[in-house]
Amino acid sequence: MKHPLAFFLLLVFPFFAKGQDTLTVMQYNLLEYGNYNSGWAECFETNNNTQTKDECIRTILDYVKPDIFTVNEFGATQVLQNDFLRHNLNINDINYWKSDDIINYASSNIINHIFYNSNKLALKKHIALRTNPRDTDIYELYCKTASLAAGDTIKLICVVAHLKAGMNYESSRRAQLQTTMDYIYQHYPNDNTLIMGDFNMYSSGETGYQLLTRTYNHSEICFVDPVGSSGVGPWNENQNYAQYHTQATASWIDNDCRSTGGMDDRFDFILMADEIAFGYHNIRYVRDSYKAVGNDGRHFNQSINQGTNNSAPQAVIDAVFDCSDHLPITMKLAVTAQLDVDEYALTPEFNASIAPNPASDAINVCFFNRLDGIVNFDIYNIQGQLVEQQSTGFSRGNQLHQMDISHLPKGFYIMQISDESHQTETLKLIVK
Repeated sequence: MKHPLAFFLLLVFPFFAKGQDTLTVMQYNLLEYGNYNSGWAECFETNNNTQTKDECIRTILDYVKPDIFTVNEFGATQVLQNDFLRHNLNINDINYWKSDDIINYASSNIINHIFYNSNKLALKKHIALRTNPRDTDIYELYCKTASLAAGDTIKLICVVAHLKAGMNYESSRRAQLQTTMDYIYQHYPNDNTLIMGDFNMYSSGETGYQLLTRTYNHSEICFVDPVGSSGVGPWNENQNYAQYHTQATASWIDNDCRSTGGMDDRFDFILMADEIAFGYHNIRYVRDSYKAVGNDGRHFNQSINQGTNNSAPQAVIDAVFDCSDHLPITMKLAVTAQLDVDEYALTPEFNASIAPNPASDAINVCFFNRLDGIVNFDIYNIQGQLVEQQSTGFSRGNQLHQMDISHLPKGFYIMQISDESHQTETLKLIVK
């Protein structure tokens, strides 16, 4: 954990560090791409033509310019993957896009997949979890930074899932995420991790969403929703959440392949581990960069191209409408291979720890105090709001400070410890 406070401040006061690169991530349900054996939806070449979709996808890609492009509902053939690279990504003298061989334990007609910019990233490992109704895919990437040769490996884990659709399948969605979270807990508990895909959830009250975002389910793992508290709630058919809806792009269409009814559901997500939210391991979420392409918040129960939509160029709005019944989701990540001079001043000096953690009533903060004087203990919630503040005088040496936290709601918190010489350390705190 090199410099967590630096990013915590970024949540409140956005800035950009020196010597950083930026990764743009895009997640998109492509709606039965290249799959003409219809399944429950009647998707055929006449109403879901791959070549027509490719034109739309190229328009969207040119607008977003992603470095990581993850997809759901991609036809499960290697030929289709190769054609997608050749027709949509490695075009116009670009040749750096890569992917990986398909894994399809579930033998599904549609799969998850990833495409990535090999100038910035390399794929070390691809794992497919045997989940129902489709595999959940985990891609272990690392960033090609200038200091990579010196051993400065910055990992980024992308977990791509497509959960069971339907009001009556909440338990199925929860079971798929339980398998996924158990695997992350065993193999990537403290890594930079994104989990993304079409989750088909109707509310943040669903047990699957709670499993992802509540730290007391897995004490080392907490996924943060980039939209913050304003976008978390009963979003299904609720106009108050119109700016966060990602499905459906059409109010009505003479096409049995796609869902209609207009924009009224939030199904598509990119959630980030707290390591990314608070920048523990050289990858930081760029504040306010999370977007649903084509959603201006003014098309509740309408087609996204009905009337005026200034959230993107008209060609992009039309391409999103024509391509799928879902919106693409995008976000930006700042990658900092080396700390700035100012950030070095923020490296931990207290050698502090919290016990117990998770806790419910009281905690002991153990730390080494370098100088006689006042030490401050500030606790912030996940939205960056100060919820507890204490200041006490200590002499030099090993110290113990007890704090009552019984009044804090369950959840994830950040404790910031500081002294009069402006030395600062930041720790996770989980209240259960």
